[in-house]
Amino acid sequence: MSDKGRPGSPLFLAVEVHRQRSAACVLCPCPQLTAYWSPPPSCCRRVCCEGPSKMALLGSGVFRDAKSTCIFLAVLLLAYYFVMDIILFMRFRTVDIVQDSQAGDPSELYSPFTHLSVKSLMNDHTSQYIISPSAEYFDYFTHFSTVFSFITPNIISFTHLFLGFLSGKFVASENLHDRRIGVVIFQVRTWLDAFDGVVYRSQSNTHLQFQSVRNTAGYYIDTTCDAIGGVFLSFGILFYLWKRFDPYKQELPSWNKAQEAGVKTGLPSNGHSLGGLRETYSKKYLFWKVFCYGLCLACAGKFWDLIVGDFKDTLQVPIKDPETSQLQFQLCHSTTTVFIFYLWRILEGQALLQYILIPICLDKIWEFLNYTQYILLVIIVGLYIISLLYIRHLRTLLHL
Repeated sequence: MSDKGRPGSPLFLAVEVHRQRSAACVLCPCPQLTAYWSPPPSCCRRVCCEGPSKMALLGSGVFRDAKSTCIFLAVLLLAYYFVMDIILFMRFRTVDIVQDSQAGDPSELYSPFTHLSVKSLMNDHTSQYIISPSAEYFDYFTHFSTVFSFITPNIISFTHLFLGFLSGKFVASENLHDRRIGVVIFQVRTWLDAFDGVVYRSQSNTHLQFQSVRNTAGYYIDTTCDAIGGVFLSFGILFYLWKRFDPYKQELPSWNKAQEAGVKTGLPSNGHSLGGLRETYSKKYLFWKVFCYGLCLACAGKFWDLIVGDFKDTLQVPIKDPETSQLQFQLCHSTTTVFIFYLWRILEGQALLQYILIPICLDKIWEFLNYTQYILLVIIVGLYIISLLYIRHLRTLLHL
């Protein structure tokens, strides 16, 4: 018998894996969605992860030992956010947001500690301290919104919608490096999501005025593109889990198993390590896991937007009566109000999107979904109900 036909031979294993993958593609329930059955372009992975030969002196790629790098960066970010929060809320103690939330001069440079409003105080940390400043500074120094005035915020919104789809395609890959590239693409999408607001404020002469302009076409286009971008990411995660836990799929043998069997397969790694018996779940079960987190994203985004509007109509409106205005200032800066603001900062929709990108990078998405499946939704709904009751209490005190 030839080596190809021998069950333990490397060629036999390679042919069997190829046959199983082909069968998995045929079993795809949604073959029209290319993110499930078609792998993303490998050129990005070769450039960012595998290290081209021309850059051999620079190492073997950006994402080698990425887990340790992600943990190190996460610690640095947490320390940075903590310090920035201290500065932000120390200034907020003496600021009247009714006056401070007004638009600034077009020549004024952006600062996360000025022109405070309810929306900026309830914004997530990454948007407040990284994404928004970089978008504002980019427009300030390049004058993008004026030089390219024909590029409207809606065009930018549709652009980051496409990037959301592209990110989902990469996240659906079986290769860990591809999924990390998908995370980078999604962060670019998030940056464009903030940049369309910068362009809108510049073109509408409301520089540095951070508030949602409701009941406009741009508002609905922006929120719709944001929601669909989150849907694309969720489907990318779902398609990856379908392929990872496909019961009809034979995983590549791990190095340890091959050595125990006395076989050198020479087969490439698929991006996540294997050990013991492989887990398998039904597609409905996996869909339910991802759907629960998608529901958390939807509820967090919608509830946050509603609560921001309610707080704005309560604490950010001018009141003529001096005594009531003073009471409004005290209530706005009370410990309870600041605590609720801060809870929404860490539980709003954009924050949840940032949270799920971390386990994607660490290859822990399945564990993350298991830990947050129900408790996260309970926390979000509970915070929304408490916020509504508290806002009603504030309006009663202010006679609004």
